[in-house]
Amino acid sequence: MPSPDYFRGRRSQRGQTILLVAVSMVSLLAMAALAIDVVTLYVARTEVQRAADAAALAGAKAIADSGVTTLPSTDANLPAAITLAESMATSAINAVVGASAPLNNPVAGSPPALVSGYPTFNFAPNNNPTVTVVLQQTNLPTFFARIWGAGASSTSATATAEAYNPSNSNAGSFTPIAPRCVKPWLVGNADPTNPPSGKFIDEATGNVTANLATLTATPFNLQADCKSTFPSSCSPNNIPLQITAGETGVQYVPALVPVAVSPPDACPACNPGSSNFEEAIACCNTATYSCGGNQPNASWDSTINPQHGAGLSADALATECLIHASNTGPAFGQDTLDYPNPWPSSPPQIIAGTANPMSNSVVTTSSSIVTIPIIDSTIPSSSGPVTVVGFLQAFVDEVSPNAGHVGEIQITVLNIVGCSNQETGGNPGNGRAPVVGGNGASTIPVRLISP
Repeated sequence: MPSPDYFRGRRSQRGQTILLVAVSMVSLLAMAALAIDVVTLYVARTEVQRAADAAALAGAKAIADSGVTTLPSTDANLPAAITLAESMATSAINAVVGASAPLNNPVAGSPPALVSGYPTFNFAPNNNPTVTVVLQQTNLPTFFARIWGAGASSTSATATAEAYNPSNSNAGSFTPIAPRCVKPWLVGNADPTNPPSGKFIDEATGNVTANLATLTATPFNLQADCKSTFPSSCSPNNIPLQITAGETGVQYVPALVPVAVSPPDACPACNPGSSNFEEAIACCNTATYSCGGNQPNASWDSTINPQHGAGLSADALATECLIHASNTGPAFGQDTLDYPNPWPSSPPQIIAGTANPMSNSVVTTSSSIVTIPIIDSTIPSSSGPVTVVGFLQAFVDEVSPNAGHVGEIQITVLNIVGCSNQETGGNPGNGRAPVVGGNGASTIPVRLISP
């Protein structure tokens, strides 16, 4: 039987467990406050960084769309183009930042906002402009930490994006262009606004030589360089490809379109084509066209006559499908391009056509915007390899209904990029294998360079 002293010792320890539990609960609450609030701040920081990244990329895309990256430093239009690019980029950034609050902000607090003084721009490095965005989110709640007197917190994020122009050959080494969804019109390197010997691109250096201010204001036709006497094949009228004599237009030959294996082509419901050529026009054919170096990197196909049949040709019908037009000519449902003021004083506007759900509204993108390869105008007399020297970014206005031009493709140039073959400072120019990742590098890549 326990002694009386034993019971006296037990009575003296009563209440200690309650004190230990109380102290432990306080410690657990403190750790919970730290864990929950730290996670909350990390989530907020991640979302603000995502918003900053998106805003910087939108700004860089607007800079690229302005056309400023293709202007040489000596161009008289450069100052005005820089001002326009900065205005377009700022508008795009403000739109993204405004949208980030309801879409990308699961943590309560003030919506992300631009820090005073931003965005900032740098147009100095190698004609590859950069834009930097700093966003801050304040009044972030500290739910449990308030017990210990902690108030609201804030977080910020920085992102820098670059509109990278691989046609600038002054630095000598660039990521080769490998865009996808390129239309299979291999256009000769002949500027129709500067006959008879003008070119879009200097083939030796990759520099853009065409006057973009003139080109963007002068729609012209793409005309297949195929004799009409051979309806099922293309026998060239002119080698080298040239500016259409006495007219505003430039000649092209059909590209040899490989079968897309993976990913599959993305086609609209109207896709009329059964051939790879027709499908590549109406759809997004995923075959890659390389740009760079002086080696042949595409082929043309003499087994197709694109414009035989004029308005009912494979070329015409597939193009109408692409732009959602119900017939040749303007105002048949397709989107239209409008220049309220001459470039570069203001950018073009895209007005949605009646076939567009946004009919009559100003829109930011269109299936009428296409990428077209520019090739060395000297081609083989029959199917064979050609050298891609650059790309046109263009807006397809219509399939021409005009006499003598029925079935030709009328375009307005939006931008031009060239491929560099020049060796500079011991670097081999752009003559390496194309670098392709994801959907491929765009004609003017936009990329985050920070963080």
